[in-house]
Amino acid sequence: MGENPGDTTGDIFDRLGLDKASMMAFSDGIFAIAITLLVLELRIPDIPSHDIDTLFLPTLVDIFPKILGFILSFFIIANFWLSYRRMFSFIPTLDRILVRLHIVFLFFIVLMPFPTYLLGIYGNHLSVVVFYALILTMSSLLLFFLWKYASKNHRLIEPDLSEHVIEYMSVRNLITPVTFLVSIPIALVNPLLAMVSWSSMLVTFPLVKTRYKKKFAGAKNTF
Repeated sequence: MGENPGDTTGDIFDRLGLDKASMMAFSDGIFAIAITLLVLELRIPDIPSHDIDTLFLPTLVDIFPKILGFILSFFIIANFWLSYRRMFSFIPTLDRILVRLHIVFLFFIVLMPFPTYLLGIYGNHLSVVVFYALILTMSSLLLFFLWKYASKNHRLIEPDLSEHVIEYMSVRNLITPVTFLVSIPIALVNPLLAMVSWSSMLVTFPLVKTRYKKKFAGAKNTF
């Protein structure tokens, strides 16, 4: 069963001291801070005012890898946030294990600006691309494990939630870790090609959703 700050039953030393609303508010702040930190790395060198018209565009071209890294990480974190919000819309209660998994997940979200910074400077290097892919793999796997833990035997999710929706959410949460994990051996051949492979998620997510909507048309819960 879930717990709340007012619980008087159970072991008082293990009381959570928070509810879902406070955890969600804290998490939203973490996501917002992580996205804000991404943009702080977008700086151009000082350009004399009399040269700004001629040097501005070439300077933007010079920092294009940083801009690309920002765009990529922004939409990845935004997708994490949407997936996270969607997942917790089906989870009305908390327990200690879920909260701990959640905290570790947030750690990786806060860490995201660092591999993004490296990718913007050394994006064509194997070690950096692999490091970025590993961070994203671990982050997204934690989101997957959060859902699997909460949904197993309807442990923390809504008791009447359709098995079709549970399966869809599990598969959807696997798309990101599989994509980044598969990109690692690709990076061993060509780091740039590995980065391009990440864009496959733009196709995979809608395809999976369409497949499940057709497969389970008329199911009790919608996707």
